[in-house]
Amino acid sequence: MFVRKLLIVLFIVPLLLATIKEKRQSAGVISEKELAVGAQPQIAVDSKGTIHIAYGLKNGNDRLLYYIFSKDSGKSFSEPSLLGKFPQMGLGMGRGPQITTTKDFVTVTVGDHHGNLYALRSSGGPGSWSAPVKINDKDSTAKEALSEICAGSGNLVYTAWLDTRLGNNNLFGAISKDGGATWGKNQLIYKGEQKGVCDCCKPSVFIDKTEVLHIMFRNKLDGARNMYIVQSKDYGQHFSTAKKLGSTDFMIDGCPMDGGDISADGSGIVTTVWRRQTEVFEAKPGKQEVKIGTGNTPTVVETRHGPLIVWHQNGEILYRGSHGREGRLAKGQFPKLAASSVQDKIFCVYEQNDKIVFTTFQ
Repeated sequence: MFVRKLLIVLFIVPLLLATIKEKRQSAGVISEKELAVGAQPQIAVDSKGTIHIAYGLKNGNDRLLYYIFSKDSGKSFSEPSLLGKFPQMGLGMGRGPQITTTKDFVTVTVGDHHGNLYALRSSGGPGSWSAPVKINDKDSTAKEALSEICAGSGNLVYTAWLDTRLGNNNLFGAISKDGGATWGKNQLIYKGEQKGVCDCCKPSVFIDKTEVLHIMFRNKLDGARNMYIVQSKDYGQHFSTAKKLGSTDFMIDGCPMDGGDISADGSGIVTTVWRRQTEVFEAKPGKQEVKIGTGNTPTVVETRHGPLIVWHQNGEILYRGSHGREGRLAKGQFPKLAASSVQDKIFCVYEQNDKIVFTTFQ
């Protein structure tokens, strides 16, 4: 008996500990870093691997727009730069600044409850940010301040937002071919059949490697608040018929205030993530949705191993990747992801006790 116990201590216990360590390492989560006081962070990574983060800050009656960056994979960050004051900036439940990168520029958009959506452009150097330019070509029509932005080839940028110019919130978009300095005529993406679309859920936009534009939004039809998707092969000049995602209806008399997220792999295969009731789902257009957990505000990014999804539940940020890899990331809420092909890493920012926090997946 003594020999058996000794063998367990000497051989089996170390093996078990090594296995546990290996599983922890396979999760690949590096310790978190507090960056600043603020809310609703958004993150993007450019072709050189530089990390760019935009976020908002409430300061009395003011709403301040800030930007920070890192050129060393998040080991250190710049001091926050104040990009502007927006007294009625939307800041919460998906509202807040949006950010993307193009061939030559970093582009940030911000909406306010006066109903206007603005863009700022940087060439990357300190103090090089442009003055805000208004995107919506009819005044005061984007009062929900719910939008998203994405980049295509070259310096092409596309944004979609909720817009009231037709009497209810409907889905509009606009394109910029110079990284956000100028914008084209606003385009109606989708007009709700029954008094508009869902009023408080952020739309999602993504341009895949084949240059197809994908837009996801929450519709409202016959008492249901389901997610729908449309595509465009000509940067928003024409859109496909909107198709529902998921096989079951989300029956709710009100807005769930949760828009989900969308991404696509190198072949243009789309992955969407969204919430129905208290459950979080992953779905590919035309296929059965798959429940991945319970919680809110899911987001997704493509990796070389497949899609990585994070969301929050009861103050905890959870993740699920390919091959069943899943676990707890940190305490916090409203996570956002960005992938870097340069470092082969995934970066995540989120809110934690009124602070902006950053961490990395290996």
